[in-house]
Order: sequence, then C-alpha cells, then structure tokens
Amino acid sequence: PGRRSRNIVAALRGLCQSSAMPERIVPEEAIQPASFSSVYRTTMALKEVFRDRPAPTFAFLLALATWAAAGCRMFWPEIDDPESARACLLPDVLFKPHPGEWRRYVLHLFWPMESGYLRGFLTSALLILEGYSLEHEVGTVQFAAAFLGLHLVSAAALLHFRFVVCHISMEPALAALAVVMHRVNPKVHSDGLDKSLRVPFSIEPRWHVWVVQSLLLLTASDFPTALLAHGVGLAIGGALALRDPEVWLSAWNAARARSFGIGSAVHVALLLFVFLFMPLSAPQWPSDFVRAVLGLRVLSWQWWQTSFPGTPPLLHLALGGLLAPEALFICKLLVSFAFPLLLTPFRLWAKFYAGACMLLAMYTMNSPAWQLPHVGFVVLLYLVYAFWKLPALELLAKTRRA
Repeated sequence: PGRRSRNIVAALRGLCQSSAMPERIVPEEAIQPASFSSVYRTTMALKEVFRDRPAPTFAFLLALATWAAAGCRMFWPEIDDPESARACLLPDVLFKPHPGEWRRYVLHLFWPMESGYLRGFLTSALLILEGYSLEHEVGTVQFAAAFLGLHLVSAAALLHFRFVVCHISMEPALAALAVVMHRVNPKVHSDGLDKSLRVPFSIEPRWHVWVVQSLLLLTASDFPTALLAHGVGLAIGGALALRDPEVWLSAWNAARARSFGIGSAVHVALLLFVFLFMPLSAPQWPSDFVRAVLGLRVLSWQWWQTSFPGTPPLLHLALGGLLAPEALFICKLLVSFAFPLLLTPFRLWAKFYAGACMLLAMYTMNSPAWQLPHVGFVVLLYLVYAFWKLPALELLAKTRRA
C-alpha cells in the first residue's frame, strides 16, 4: 500500500508539471533616445565614463576659478559690484591694452554674471561636460586656444557695439563653444558599463550641454543682459561653424526639400522678432488707414510711428511687469530652449510652442496695457496656427512630390 500511494503521488505530480503553463519570456523594450529612462541612463553612463578619464586640465582649472569667484561674490558682499572690485573689462582696457590693468584682464573671465551658487554650479557643470568630452577629443592646447579665442571675439563684439560697458563672465564663450561642440559631436560608448546603464546607441554629450546651457539662460535674474550675451556667443559660434562647406550644402538641401528644420527656424526667428521688436497693442485705429494704403504710405516707417503708435513688444511688457509673471516665464522658456530644439530631430515641440503662443495671447488681452491689436498680436496669432501645422507640412510636401 505504501508503494502504491507513492506511485499515485508521483503520477499526480508529473501530471501537474506537464499541465503547467510554459514560462513566457518577455523581450526587453528598446530604449528610445528621448525617453526618461534614456536620459537617466545616459547621464549616469557619462558620469561613469568621465570618472575613468583623466581630468581635463584647462576646463577643470576654469571650473575651480569660477567657484572661487562665485564664493567671493557670495561671502563678501562689498565686492559684489564688478566695477568697484575692478573685475570687469572696460572698452578702453580691451582696445587700448595697459599692463596696469592686469587685474581686470584676469578677473573678468571668472567673475560670474550674477551672484549665487546656482550660477556657479551651472557654469562649472558646462565646463566639466565640455572638458571631459570636447577637450578629451581635441586636446588641451586646441581646446584652450578655441575657448580663449571665442572669449576674446565675444568680448570685443559686446564692447565694440556697446551692448555692455562692463564685461564680465565666460558665458558668451561657453555658448559659442556649445555650437562648436555640437559640430564636432564627440561620442561616448556604454558597451563596457553595467547592464543597467547601457544604451543601444552612442551617447552624444552635446545634448546634455544644450540642456545646461538653456537652464543657465532661463535662470538668469537679469534676463535681457544674459540673453544678449548668450545671443552674441551663439552668433559667433554659428559663424565659426559656417566655415564648413558641408553646413551650407545641408542647409541648401533642406531648403529645397522644404524640411521641418528650415520652416521651424524661420518661425522661431519670427517669434523672437515679435518678442523683441513688434508692438503688441495700440491705443486706437489710424483714421487715415484706407488713404494710407492707397497712397502706399503704409510702407513708410514714419507713418507707423505717427499714425499707428503701439505699446512696447511682448517681452518688454513682461519684463516691465505689465503682464502676468506666468507670461514672463513662458517667454523666457520659449527663448531659452529655442536654439537647441531647432537642432533636434524631433517635431512635437512645435505643438507646445503653438500652445504657449496661445497662452501668451490670452495673457496679453488681460494686461492693463491692452486696448487694440497691433501687428505683434496679429503675428502671434499666426504663430499659433503655424507652429501647430508645421510638423505635418514636411510630410505633405513629400506626398505632393510623390
């Protein structure tokens, strides 16, 4: 009986095992470059790879000097003013060099544009990213020569055109160097790292640089000065990149194909022009508008100034407190991330820009400065439609050619 019971138990056990469901192996989903998991993995992978690389000499020394200058501005408020501390570069000092002004030549480079730990942290993070990737790729001597050359040209442009009268900070040079790094595009591979940090594509640190660069502009307290400095730096870096004939060829092919990149660049430039130059509202309609159109006087700038004057542009109103604080933040957000978004292969951001322009139009109509729509408001409404339709235009053009 005991043997018979054991045989019955064994038979039942085998029957249960044979009827059990087979184990299902779920394949791991592919990691998309723009996903949150990819952002985390690439950031941690860069940290691990950079840990094994030798420290970038020039960028690391600049980061240490930047932290020292930022600490001086935080802990000694009496030297917060760069002019009184003789830490800023004046036009006469730059264009008429004098050895007695050595203090300005040395300190203006490291003096942060604004006091506070956040500025020093973001600036040093940019230097570390560019040092471990670009300086490691091209060498310390070439990296230092490029950085100092871009800084000299940026300082000369800002002081010559009187954009600033007291130049400090290396932020214009960092913006220009970000464009150079985007063109060189050093890559990092995660093959030798832990499985939890690997990604199935080459890591490009230039996108991490653009994120930090945009945050550096977004968090500026003196946004107009920071925008001017970063804009000059980006223009100088872009002029340096335009020396490559491949850039012109790529732009020509994109223009012929009516690609999203050309259309988005044109509309982002129009958005910046609306923010900075176009009047947003008008006190009243011009009384002689029909006669001005028939007489072509509407083509005269003097007629617009006298017969149809308007309020300051949108960004000027927001900085002056005539719009809600949320409108100022939206303007700063759109401006800060515009340039790197133009360089990405993604399209969805244009939809967000359309929604942001609609919100700005709504905030404008709730402003105490609002009376009647001017040309800036009309163009802002056009941008709502244009940014929303822009991602589908390239597909439509390909369909028509086919």
